[in-house]
Amino acid sequence: VEAGARYAAARTALERVDVELAATSRRLRALERRWIPAHEQALAALVLALDETEREDAVRVRWFAERQAHRGQ
Repeated sequence: VEAGARYAAARTALERVDVELAATSRRLRALERRWIPAHEQALAALVLALDETEREDAVRVRWFAERQAHRGQ
C-alpha cells in the first residue's frame, strides 16, 4: 500500500511537470515566433525614426549656424 501511494504521488508529480513543461514550451514558442520579432521590428522602426530626427536636427543646427554667420558679416 505504501509503495502504491508513493508511486501514485510520483506519477501525479510527473504529470504536473509534463503539463507545466508543455505550457512553458508553448509560451517559449510564442515569444520566439511572435513577441520577439514584433519587438525587434518596433525597435528597428524606433531606431530609424531616431536617426531621421537626428539628421533633421543636424540640418537645423547647420542652417541656424550659417544664418547667424551671414548676419554677423
